[in-house]
Amino acid sequence: MLQKKDLLRLITYSLAFFCVFMFSQITWSGEWTFDFEDANQAKEWKVANGTWKVQKGAYSEISAAEKAAHVLFGEDDWADYTVEAKIRVDSNKWAGLVFRAISEYEYYVLYQEPTPGVTAFFQHHGNVWDKRARPAPNKTPIKLKKGDNIEVGEWYHLKVVVEGDDLKWFINDQQQGETKLKPAGGLDVYDKGKVGIWAWETKASFDDFKVYGPDIEGQAVEPQNKLTVAWGKLKKFH
Repeated sequence: MLQKKDLLRLITYSLAFFCVFMFSQITWSGEWTFDFEDANQAKEWKVANGTWKVQKGAYSEISAAEKAAHVLFGEDDWADYTVEAKIRVDSNKWAGLVFRAISEYEYYVLYQEPTPGVTAFFQHHGNVWDKRARPAPNKTPIKLKKGDNIEVGEWYHLKVVVEGDDLKWFINDQQQGETKLKPAGGLDVYDKGKVGIWAWETKASFDDFKVYGPDIEGQAVEPQNKLTVAWGKLKKFH
């Protein structure tokens, strides 16, 4: 018959084993993902300008009324990372991804112009939404496989990779360009900052947003049932 101290020891060991087992089932991915199936996901983002709404499984700018409408996510000290998302232009033609945002007015953006078929690269600055410099290359031709076009109402995938001063971008997993970040328009290079989604006088939708990299404390994912819990406390926007 088990004595009281033996029973307590057995319970302690069992609990310790259980905790180790559960801990081993969780992996810290160093990334954040948003599928926008839940409208509450918008609470993790900071609206700079524009009219944004989570609807039909996407985060959408629904007014097309403002220049450089964007929402931001993440930490000020994120430096090297990959940011990617599915994008659908719902009207007009300018939508893309923000990276290294040091404020609501200061950031880089890469976006596609289906007509004439180029990717545009700008460095926003100042204290108004539409003030921006033109780093090189400011515009590059979109090069996609035959039939793999960017059209209004159709989804495409944009990925931006920034490491140090090295920048690359991809459309539908096809590399479109690469460059070195250099001072432009009298501005310093932005070396760290938040990420975001962006539209210029355009209704646009974004889905399956993801950001990951070595500087990011992301989400802890329990692989058996795909439950996601927050890992690392995001700083609040001020």
